[in-house]
Amino acid sequence: MEIKIRQGVASDAAQAAPLILNAAQSLLTSIFGHNKNKTAEGYLYHAWGLGDGQYGANNHWVASSGNEVLGVVTSWHSKLGAAFDRATLDSITSYFTLDEAITVLMRNQTVAINLTPPTSIELMVGHLSVKESARRAGAGSKLINAMQSRAEKLKKRKLVLDVEVSNVPAIRFYQHHDFVEESINKDFIRFVRPV
Repeated sequence: MEIKIRQGVASDAAQAAPLILNAAQSLLTSIFGHNKNKTAEGYLYHAWGLGDGQYGANNHWVASSGNEVLGVVTSWHSKLGAAFDRATLDSITSYFTLDEAITVLMRNQTVAINLTPPTSIELMVGHLSVKESARRAGAGSKLINAMQSRAEKLKKRKLVLDVEVSNVPAIRFYQHHDFVEESINKDFIRFVRPV
């Protein structure tokens, strides 16, 4: 199987949203998915299609084989600024009612308190997920390598990421890819890899 890495596009939404959800299902469900009519996956599908912001296609890369999306990854850095934050907020307020959006933002802040944003020399990696049927085929490694190249292009010195302490398969994957534990903050381990 030939695996290519490319920028996400809106038409990937149906395949990408479940993968993003899989990257941190309990966490994302606790933030976005408490209403039977408005699920975390529904929000992720919506946000992906809008393009910009933390969950948009424009900030994700996909591993694909033909028309099949095998995996996804995103990254963010300190210079994304207010436009990135506004686009993320817009994706929330255009999917949820105002009251629901306020609740989502409050839940998000509860989680964010335990996560450290990337410094000016770091590229933060997130939402890395590969379809179960494509695991061990190299898609995850190719996505990590794409983020390594992105970090080099942006002149960053480190790749960093946070993993839930309970996510043992992800921890093993990152350790296998030369990430080392930097710190533990409540339910998350911060991993780092030099660029």
